[in-house]
Amino acid sequence: MKAVVVGAGSIGRRHLVNLRSLGHDVIAVDVADSALAAVGDMARTYRTLPEALAERPEVAFICTHSNGHVAPAIECAWAGCHLFIEKPLSTDLAGVDQLIAECGARGLVTMVACNMRFHEAVRRVTDTLVRDPSLGRTLWADLEWGYYLPFARPGDWRDSYMANRSLGGDLVFDDIHELDLACWVLGQPVRVLAAANRLGELTVDVEDCVDMVVEFASGARARIHSDYLQHGYSRRLKVVAEHGTLLWDFTQARFGVVRDDGEGWTWCAAEHELRDNRMFVEEVEHFMDCVARRQPTISPVESAVTVVRLALAARRSFVSGTWEAV
Repeated sequence: MKAVVVGAGSIGRRHLVNLRSLGHDVIAVDVADSALAAVGDMARTYRTLPEALAERPEVAFICTHSNGHVAPAIECAWAGCHLFIEKPLSTDLAGVDQLIAECGARGLVTMVACNMRFHEAVRRVTDTLVRDPSLGRTLWADLEWGYYLPFARPGDWRDSYMANRSLGGDLVFDDIHELDLACWVLGQPVRVLAAANRLGELTVDVEDCVDMVVEFASGARARIHSDYLQHGYSRRLKVVAEHGTLLWDFTQARFGVVRDDGEGWTWCAAEHELRDNRMFVEEVEHFMDCVARRQPTISPVESAVTVVRLALAARRSFVSGTWEAV
């Protein structure tokens, strides 16, 4: 297929390389000369989206800053492109209903890309919950993600989008993976109680520590923590069901299950690196296969908007100090 990659930053170039490796014809568009220079001869390049859409691509990969996804996505939908939109779908709800309507009217396949859904250990957690009814009802989940921001972006971290709200920086949305996984495992969120702080000495205009409790329609509950302060990268997921508990801890590179049969924990290796390109290749393959078959993806825009609503409700709770409806 012919694909246009809108936004040729680091994630855009990753998708560009993976699309090429999978045999697709790729166009790149970006307003920054430096981004286009980094693309080099890997793709035909344009500085404006109308120029790129004149080549009539079949699919569009929206890889702009988080607060700039919706407008180019709508423009690509008007051109008949199936849409692969980087996470998060948006940092607000402006234009989202229009995007959903435009895609629905044209029968377009959409996907909001959360690569963690394609991580080996995360899939073991979700597959076990789905395939093993003996575990019973899911009761609660605990999710954590944290790392030290200067280590993540050495040299330019103060200029990165993560440190600047004007560029879409926002710890809640930067950690959208954990919100997405909580909704994927526990279902429809109902309300959230959240707190955000600047606990450290980072010179950023975004929060560096966020905690939230989320209640779901099923009666289940999740605690979600994220921060830019931990000097060692941390990511873990625990899910407690009526008759068993599942745990993945990135730092231990393992996945475990314990049941109420008294046999104790069963552990297996989960060494799939977080930055391993396999996750990104597999999500692109999934999207392209769904486009070819005209089938819904694992995360269409209609469902991904729920995660945006949860993030926005959390932000409201920062201010109100009370539970906020999703």
